Amino acid sequence: MDRTPKPPLDQELRAAVGVVRIGLDRIRDTACRTEAVGPHAAVLQALYDLANPDAGVLGAIADVIGTITVSVREADHEDIDRVTELLDEAQGHAQDSTGDRIRHALDLLEPLLLRCEERGKRRPDVEVMPDPFSTALYPEDPDHRQVPLCPPCATKRFEDS
Repeated sequence: MDRTPKPPLDQELRAAVGVVRIGLDRIRDTACRTEAVGPHAAVLQALYDLANPDAGVLGAIADVIGTITVSVREADHEDIDRVTELLDEAQGHAQDSTGDRIRHALDLLEPLLLRCEERGKRRPDVEVMPDPFSTALYPEDPDHRQVPLCPPCATKRFEDS
């Protein structure tokens, strides 16, 4: 038998909302600490992951609403069908409708992203940096070519040196 006392419902929910707000503040700060488009696009992708919509923040919110919808169906109430219908709509709006708008915004931002010199693709995490290859081989040389690279390509160029 679990003897750990549970906090009152309102206290438990306030704590959980506080944790979520802290996470969302960190996500917002990641985008807004710079004027560069890359971090903004990366944060939008964290909210709505184009490749895996269930993995983003909106997917997590939609999952919570969906779980509540399934659970509340057990309630014996004459309006429960209308409640579940509204929650189903809310779940769809949280992920699909909002996600579709974010996807469209990302499509419009894509031309502003830097193109990785190695992969040739525009990505939010591409940065212009001194060439890791020449920097590793000739660290004393003060003038290295500046190249736009994503982190995996920068690491590979460094390891290839």
